[in-house]
Amino acid sequence: MKTVGGFIANTSVDDLSERISVRNYVTKRNERGDILNSVEFERCKVWAKILPTTARISDIQPERTNKVSYRVTIRYRDDIKPDDEIIWRGRRLKLLTPPFDAESRKIYLVMDCEEVVEDEQSP
Repeated sequence: MKTVGGFIANTSVDDLSERISVRNYVTKRNERGDILNSVEFERCKVWAKILPTTARISDIQPERTNKVSYRVTIRYRDDIKPDDEIIWRGRRLKLLTPPFDAESRKIYLVMDCEEVVEDEQSP
């Protein structure tokens, strides 16, 4: 399958080989707007194709931050929201952009995500 924009060139269902979990947080607030509690629930488990797109290391003091960006492709669903998180191999990925239909044919859904890892070693 070829695409005009090159989002998912040569992608087939067989390429969706990684198992991911899509999770969302629901927060409850009181009448003043204070957060009482935050509950995490699993929206769905799906098969995905995950490709790393960029990696950055930031050495700005006082801590070092590593950022890795991924492009996640799944079968089309309309229940994935921009504030959802993806759990993949124990990593927590946050969505950078709202999920979008790559070909406008409701076949694949593409999400640009970022994993932020704090460096535990002090200089």
